[in-house]
Amino acid sequence: MARKVFVTSRPWQEAREEFLRTLRANGYLVELPAEEIDVTRALGRVTAAPVYAAISSPHYPAAAMDGIAVRAEATFTAGEGSPLELALGREAVTVDTGDPIPEGFDAVIMVEEVAFKDKGVAVIRRPAVPGQNIRPVGEDITAGELLVPAGHVLTPYDLGGMLSAGVLRVAVRPRPRVAILPTGTELVPPNPSPAPGQILESNGTMLAGQVTLWGGDPRVYPITPDDYRLLQERLLQAVAENDLVLINAGSSAGRDDYTAGLVAELGQVLTHGVATRPGKPVILGVVAGKPVIGVPGYPVSAALCAELFARPVIYYRQGLKPPRRERVRAVLGRKIYSPLGREEFVRVRLEKGGDRLVAFPTSRGAATIMALARADGIVVVPRLAEGFAAGQEVTVYLLRPLETLEGGTSSSQGQEE
Repeated sequence: MARKVFVTSRPWQEAREEFLRTLRANGYLVELPAEEIDVTRALGRVTAAPVYAAISSPHYPAAAMDGIAVRAEATFTAGEGSPLELALGREAVTVDTGDPIPEGFDAVIMVEEVAFKDKGVAVIRRPAVPGQNIRPVGEDITAGELLVPAGHVLTPYDLGGMLSAGVLRVAVRPRPRVAILPTGTELVPPNPSPAPGQILESNGTMLAGQVTLWGGDPRVYPITPDDYRLLQERLLQAVAENDLVLINAGSSAGRDDYTAGLVAELGQVLTHGVATRPGKPVILGVVAGKPVIGVPGYPVSAALCAELFARPVIYYRQGLKPPRRERVRAVLGRKIYSPLGREEFVRVRLEKGGDRLVAFPTSRGAATIMALARADGIVVVPRLAEGFAAGQEVTVYLLRPLETLEGGTSSSQGQEE
């Protein structure tokens, strides 16, 4: 039976854990599917099974240098004072890098160490040793060798290695399909001349970008006005076509906020409201065994809720643990005041102050998307704290790579969510 609750004091960590536990219990995060695709299209995909080499690389003895292939034993008399002449085609064979070594030859002398005379004669002044400048079979990869394990995010180098080992197809986890449903009668497509009261729909693209960075396949649906039956129809369509649904706006308790009622009618509402600022009215539910998240309409709230609740679902759906967040220590340039009862996520800019980083809080409004775009990191104020004093050292969770920050430092640590 669906539970209709609006508990604003619930810790977000508790809500998320129940959400993930429910998804695991119904097999959504356990019975993961797989698909086979061409290796050439597999960049960034997650392997569903170990990948083994089909052939060795190289699969034949190959010249490692341009030069001449020789029988090493026949060159032992060569020296600076006693140059050795070799007949090309019989005692030596010209080879280029990557060429097969002719049968009966066991060394390659670099072209820089060879003088060529008329009538097909090569002159050398240094003996060769067996195996010199030859890549043996399997020098790089041996047939049957494990190339990458299951649950591995494929890099450009992995793709090159698999192709070199004769692997043309690879089993991967499908990218989670994520439906993004912008809702609200006041929303209009982005344009340079909106009328008073019209709001340009931008959250869909922002959320789609987040989903893409986390390995998902976002699909932004057309704007749905505040019509209960139409939204119901659109939600059912999105659930049928996707693995995860984000309903943007309509998650609060206003007259036209239908999301909680719809999810409860069609499935189960696990949480309606968490003790965070911003992002309080988030909805976590399940419809037809699939997660549905109602994210608030303000862009900063939407981004935070997607980060806290959609991000782990998307990673776990691919068989991955959410990666650790990079963090640094900094001192506050200004006091942060925060009311008791809600965990607050405060955006900050970072500046170098002597030998330390200084964090300056930016605008804290949930509607100020540019404050988020320009922020370097987030400072989290615990629910039972009233803030931090100026000059206090705090942990900053970075929104951009540390090396891109002006005056950045290398004293970062990993933090798993």
